[in-house]
Parts: sequence; C-alpha cells; structure tokens
Amino acid sequence: MSATAEIRARVHRLTVDDYRRMGALGILGPELRTELIDGEIMEMPPIGHPHAGTVKFIANRLKEAVGAAAIVAVQDPVWLDDHSEPLPDIALLRPRDDYYRTGHPGPADVLLLIEVADSSLHYDREVKLPRYARAGIPEVWLVDLGGRRLTVHRRPAPHGYADETSPDNLGLLPVPVPVGVPAMVDLTSLF
Repeated sequence: MSATAEIRARVHRLTVDDYRRMGALGILGPELRTELIDGEIMEMPPIGHPHAGTVKFIANRLKEAVGAAAIVAVQDPVWLDDHSEPLPDIALLRPRDDYYRTGHPGPADVLLLIEVADSSLHYDREVKLPRYARAGIPEVWLVDLGGRRLTVHRRPAPHGYADETSPDNLGLLPVPVPVGVPAMVDLTSLF
C-alpha cells in the first residue's frame, strides 16, 4: 500500500436477519432489552412502575374498545425495513388468523403504534417517530408521562408526521380499526 493510499473506514449496519441471528445464538442475552434502529442495536432502559402500569392500562382499554376487530400487541417487534425492528410499547394490528406466529408485523399490518415515554421521551420523539413516519405507519400516539400529555401523530411523510394534535378530551379517542364502526377508547384516567 502506498503512502498516498487513502484508508476508508466502512460502517457496517446490521440487518434485521443479522439481529435475529444474534438473538437466536444467545449473543444478545434474554436479559437485554434491545431493538434495532437503522442497523444499530439500541439498548433500552429498564421499565419503571409508571411506564409499565400505563402500558397495561392503555393495552387493556384498547382491547375492550376494539374487541376482535384488531390485535393488541405489547412490546413486540414490528419490522419497519431491512435495518429497523423496534419494540413499540403497544401496537394495534390488523387481525390475522395466525396472530403473527409466522412473522412479525410490518407497516401494512399496523393500525396504530403507541409509545409511552418517561426517560425515553427524546428518543421516542426524535428517533422512533420519524422512522415510523418513513415506514408509513398511519398513526402513532406518544404518551409523555412527565408532561402529562398525549399527542396523536397522523399523516406520515418522509421526514415525520404532517398532523400532530393533543386531544383535550381523553374520554372519547377514536381508534383506527380496519372495518366496521370506528372504535372509541376512554383514557380519562391516563394521567
């Protein structure tokens, strides 16, 4: 190699297949909470009581509201693309007879994603939401526990969501379902 040759560093981004193999081989132990974002493994902080309780509360209320019209998944992977497979706190999914046993849901399967944020607010808002929008996820709710605020994000665009609202009334929130009468969820005691 000549003295004038340039050495270039190459960044290797993991694929979802790489990431899953690492999990299957035990490289990523079961005690680790991780997700793959843009080819990078992100370690997530432990879940505290307020976060865990809020996820349970919303998931149960959603299931009551949608019944068999959708599947409610809690902290399960959602495949966004070949380099991203996050673990949203709650995913409302199109019904499937196999309950996604044959593969993780992708963007076309997702009706709604919900992120509950305490210490993760910046990460959820600045990292995950833009990726959800880029993947075409139609609706995302961000629950800010510290700020006691729910924001609803709709109309995905390449750089984020074009529509962001913060509902005043948490008693009658419309929930997207694939068919039939629109569902409504009561989250009045959310905060």
